[in-house]
Amino acid sequence: MRGSLCFLVSLFLLLWSGAAAGAEEIYELDQITVKVKKTETELNISPEGNTEDIPVAEKEKPVVSTIPDVLDKTEGVDVQRRSILTPKNSQVRLRGFDESRYNVMLDGRLLNGTGVMGGFYVDWTSIPLLEWEQVEVGKGAYSAKYGNTLGGTINLVPKRPDEELDASASAGLKRYGTFGTADYAAIRYGHFGGVVTVGYDTTDGNLRNSEAERQNYSGTLYYYPGGDGELRAAFRYVNGEFNLPVNNWKGTPWYDPAYPESSGSMLIGPGVRFPYGDTFGDGSYYTKERFETEIAYRQTLFDFDTETIVYYNYEDRKDVFTSMNLDETVLTRDASPDLSWGWSSRFKRTLGSHLVGFGGEGHYLGYDGTTNTFIRDFYFFSPISDGNDEHDASRWHGVYLDDTWKLFDKLDLYGGLRLDNYFADQNVDAVSSYQYGYPAGYEKVHAKFDETTVLPKFGAVYRPVEPLSLYGRIGRATRFPNNPELYWYYGGYRPEVDPNSNVRRSDLTYEDALQFEGGASYRFSDNFTSWLTYYDYQVDDYIRWIWGYMPGSLVYNIDEVRLQGVELAAEGRIWKNFFGFANFTYQHTQKEGDVLDGSNDLSDELSELPEYKANWGIKYQRADGALASVAFRYVGPTGVLVVNGENYASGVPLSSAVELEHLGGFVTMDLLFRYPVIQYAVGKKQVVGLLSVGVENLFDKKYVEEYYFPAPGRSFNVALEAKF
Repeated sequence: MRGSLCFLVSLFLLLWSGAAAGAEEIYELDQITVKVKKTETELNISPEGNTEDIPVAEKEKPVVSTIPDVLDKTEGVDVQRRSILTPKNSQVRLRGFDESRYNVMLDGRLLNGTGVMGGFYVDWTSIPLLEWEQVEVGKGAYSAKYGNTLGGTINLVPKRPDEELDASASAGLKRYGTFGTADYAAIRYGHFGGVVTVGYDTTDGNLRNSEAERQNYSGTLYYYPGGDGELRAAFRYVNGEFNLPVNNWKGTPWYDPAYPESSGSMLIGPGVRFPYGDTFGDGSYYTKERFETEIAYRQTLFDFDTETIVYYNYEDRKDVFTSMNLDETVLTRDASPDLSWGWSSRFKRTLGSHLVGFGGEGHYLGYDGTTNTFIRDFYFFSPISDGNDEHDASRWHGVYLDDTWKLFDKLDLYGGLRLDNYFADQNVDAVSSYQYGYPAGYEKVHAKFDETTVLPKFGAVYRPVEPLSLYGRIGRATRFPNNPELYWYYGGYRPEVDPNSNVRRSDLTYEDALQFEGGASYRFSDNFTSWLTYYDYQVDDYIRWIWGYMPGSLVYNIDEVRLQGVELAAEGRIWKNFFGFANFTYQHTQKEGDVLDGSNDLSDELSELPEYKANWGIKYQRADGALASVAFRYVGPTGVLVVNGENYASGVPLSSAVELEHLGGFVTMDLLFRYPVIQYAVGKKQVVGLLSVGVENLFDKKYVEEYYFPAPGRSFNVALEAKF
């Protein structure tokens, strides 16, 4: 790893010396990023990294849709859902990495939260789609602009106002009592502009106690000072109520045949230990209010393209737990799992044949703790305590310098150097001794983490002939322990103080990866393109988190995880108004040096990642909005670790009665038809009414994306949208 690091630093210095020399002469710099126009998705190829711009309106489901629905037919992306609008962690993975290992951004600003108290690093149900124009997916950490990521970036690009009023109103219905409405309006007048969205969604869900309800509001103000300047101030508010899916297995006293057999999920935390033979029951739910705001300023100043963003997130939650056996409320509590803010500034300028950039950022994560507001007397065996506030749990700062160099007419190079510092500081009650496998004493521990990493990046794009692009990239990437991982490293199981264990963990450290990818794209015509990518990631000191140890869980570094894969995709116009797409993914993982996972004898792979996936479809689409489409999704067999009927995706404690089960592969088919049933003019403005009718999972395939949460069956939908 150190030899590779020196090699990458040398490459960067070579590029930078070229930039200094090139600054003495002025050249007309051609467009460095090659944009391949596609009907639905735009593939951007540059030496800094490939991104796919996926239009939300083309990929979303017609009734109650989320970002995972937009991405579930993208190569290299794994999606796991529970019911229709039920939140969960690890819902979207980029090349095997979940939301804790890549950056999710809203128009360039970071969204990832603390993830504490059962909160989500990214809660996709809190991101209504109406505000967003497209999703930019960048796989791999090859750009120096973004730090603390292994998987790459997902960036949501907002709709911006035009000088003519743009407004729409829609409503739709589908199976499982699912109903949604969405209203949008945007306009620009002179130096000012604005965008307003309002939405409401509700569903009964397809699982027992999986009802959900969500209302959302957003407002964005724009000020245009002149030239290409833009000042953007945005505010978003989401209020939702989400039921906790309960266990519904045959053979249990509470089995209800009106719902499919399924596992249960508490969704939120801290976890609650119910008395033996009981669990949370029907009517258990939580309500959540989430506030997000940011101010962004972009303009060319002194020949520099400048961008500065400041943002703030806050989340407030109320949890209600009922007893399955007693059918009454046994615990209520208040929690605030996310209190975060941050800033970023980026600058870039053309110097001869170089595009030079630099910038910095800071992110500050905290939370307000938990307060138990009601505990049923004489019910819980163990006392339930409040959680502490940590308003300054972690701080992450980063700076970068990069250069894109057009070395020859057909060759573009990229070099970047990034420096990240991560500081975390928490007070933890840690186990000091064990007796008979259970904690026998506790001590106060000051959990502190302070590390700095230097990350060189290098990439190249070579175009021997106009339709063909060959690309390759290599870089170092690191990911620091997040707040829950740092807490549970000290507050969870500590084998080093357990007399029955001969394992001694090393000090918790960051994940350190060397990433490589190479591939090619070929444009067969102006409207049809294919691309092939191979990637190989070697991650040293990968952080494992295993639930089931006492008390709660175990966090530790293992020697290495290797992730490899191949992605093949093609998309574009087939003939006239007919368009098609197809993609294929192969992925494989292997871990080494994991001595505390009880499933090692069964598998040396990371759980829940199917090796093979494919998507394909065809559509007929006219300019007036008429559409007929059919799309297929294939996910191959997936290995999962199961203990006593429960999924242990991240591993199992030693000596557990674990089984390796395989979820069967599946193919689903979706149909959608849309037609403009109303068209008339109001002054100079055209009013269009679009009627959509469709069906998801046409053949009613029985399948699961996560063990064991059955996916919705055949679902017909109908929606009406009016555009002004």
